[in-house]
Amino acid sequence: MARRSLKYNAAVLSITGFLVKAIGFFYRIFIANCIGAEGLGLYQLIVPIYSLLVLVLSAGISVAVSRFVAEETSSGRIRAGMKIASLAAGVVLVTGVVVSLILILNVDTMLLAFAKDLRARRSLLWMLALVPPIAAASAYKGYFYGKEQVIPNAIGQVAEQLSKLAFVVVMHPHFVNKGIESMCLLATLGLMVGECVNVFCVFCAFQYEKFKNRARPEREIRTRTLAKKLVRTALPISANRLVLSVLGTVESLIIPQRLTLSGLTFQESLEVLGRLNGMAAPLVFFPSMLPMALATALVPAIAGAVSSGRYAVANRQISQSIRLTLTMGLVFTAFFAICSHEIAEFIYPGKDVGHILHLLSYTGVFLYLQQTMLGILNGLARESAILCNTLTGSIVRILLVWFCLPIWGTDAYIVGVIAGSLITIILNFLEISRITGMSIDIGEWFIKPLAATLAGALLSLLIKRIPGLWGGAGRLQLLIPMVISFAVIVVVFMVTGVIRSEDIRRWTRRNHAALY
Repeated sequence: MARRSLKYNAAVLSITGFLVKAIGFFYRIFIANCIGAEGLGLYQLIVPIYSLLVLVLSAGISVAVSRFVAEETSSGRIRAGMKIASLAAGVVLVTGVVVSLILILNVDTMLLAFAKDLRARRSLLWMLALVPPIAAASAYKGYFYGKEQVIPNAIGQVAEQLSKLAFVVVMHPHFVNKGIESMCLLATLGLMVGECVNVFCVFCAFQYEKFKNRARPEREIRTRTLAKKLVRTALPISANRLVLSVLGTVESLIIPQRLTLSGLTFQESLEVLGRLNGMAAPLVFFPSMLPMALATALVPAIAGAVSSGRYAVANRQISQSIRLTLTMGLVFTAFFAICSHEIAEFIYPGKDVGHILHLLSYTGVFLYLQQTMLGILNGLARESAILCNTLTGSIVRILLVWFCLPIWGTDAYIVGVIAGSLITIILNFLEISRITGMSIDIGEWFIKPLAATLAGALLSLLIKRIPGLWGGAGRLQLLIPMVISFAVIVVVFMVTGVIRSEDIRRWTRRNHAALY
């Protein structure tokens, strides 16, 4: 598999992200309509614990392996890159087994302390048992990203979503009418089946790479040298993810508890958590496939450009990525804000998600930009800056949730997300500017996109209010205004020059030319 350009890799990751998110939508809709808001709330209480473990064990390893493999491959040392990946996978696997065993032996204590609901016990046990291999596979994923070969990881992600959806559809009759605990377990088993299929695909691809390069002559590098190099890079990133994951888990766990102080029962607060994190948030995060693809592809691309002294190339990549993320983010922010009730009723009929989706829509552009900047700073090897900046924003967010949620309800959560993300973005850009000398392009990044957003939103609202314009019945009556509103917003962005013809060509052309 040949190395590809940043454009090709980001395009493949974007297409993969779209497929993954689209299949994931069917999964979310099926689960949400089966177990309801309270069931999703119960599921959302334990998923952050699982995500915390996987991220802490794998985050630093994945990025470190990606960077070192990129460096070794550019120097022609293919087998050294494979050795780094194998060593990293072994370290994560052993560490994961130890951590999981400790937590399994204390699962009841952990549930009572954090989730405060023992109905999630069986689900959490399954998650803990499969954390080690799932986390270890991140080393192999980092290997392929470092070699700029995104196809193996893309195949694994699509296979994961397909297998997860197939599992819950086939097994649903065996869990239905057995209570929320059993339906939560169904969602958990679906998640685990999908993750295991992903691990299997990536592991097989890595073994094929080892077989293909088994006879390649190359100077052997000592394992101790590789281990020291790996730990020095992985620890700051892991510390970053540890702090951020802990804060994210704390946030998910305190939301129901703080909502009870606003007058809701614990069951009602679980329903709010289910609507917020289980229903509305996946819709807003759906477009994040582009910034996530950029963030992943930017790490080796920027690292390679900087290491070879091509700073102008790195700056162009950074500037175009920020502009593209802002443009995409504002398009979807306008769309979700205008059509929130139609989208919510179309996807989750009768679940009363429209108001929460409308509020959450304003957070999208900030979260997308934060994701892209994370990839930029990782490519610039500024892990400590990522930790400090994101920690600052997360603390502000949690403080607002803690003190204001009992007073303002879910509105306080939205304010917290926007305030925390905005602080992180400003600090991240100051760090990027300090390293690269880049300045803000106010016209291209902010004035033109914001003007196009307001114009597109206003025009869409006017068209939606034309009496008797929308025909059809049922869900078709919801779908038509959604499609037309989105089309109007995109057309306005194109007419005003915010979305350019070269942007479309850049992301649809399949050649090996440089992205910028």
